[in-house]
Amino acid sequence: MMIRKIWKSKMSATTTATQSALRVLLEQEGRRLGSKTEAYESVARTIGASSSWIRKYLTYDDRVAEPRVSLFQNISKAYDHICSRVELEREIERAKLAAVKDEIDAVNQSFDRLVDRSQKAEIR
Repeated sequence: MMIRKIWKSKMSATTTATQSALRVLLEQEGRRLGSKTEAYESVARTIGASSSWIRKYLTYDDRVAEPRVSLFQNISKAYDHICSRVELEREIERAKLAAVKDEIDAVNQSFDRLVDRSQKAEIR
C-alpha cells in the first residue's frame, strides 16, 4: 500500500513538471511564431507527439495516458534548449545595453571635460 502511495506521488510530480514544461514551451513558441496553433504544432514536432495529445494532456490529464519515458525525455531536452536560448538572448541583450551605456558614459565624460575647461577659462 505504501509503495502505491509513493508511486502515485512520483507520477503526480512527473505530471506536474511535464505539464509545466509543456506550457513554457508553448508560450515561448507562441511568442516566436505569433500563433498558438503553430506553437502547438511546432512543440509537437519537437517532442515527437501530436498537437492533439498535448492539448488533451494539458486539459484532461486524468484522461490521457502519462507520456512514455522517451517523450518525457524529449520534453525535458526541449525545455533545456529553450532555457539555454533564453539565457543566451538575455546575455546578448545585456551586452548590447552595456555597450550603449559605455558610449553614453564616454559622451558624458567629454561633456564634463568641456564644462571643466569652460569654467577654468571663465575664472581667468
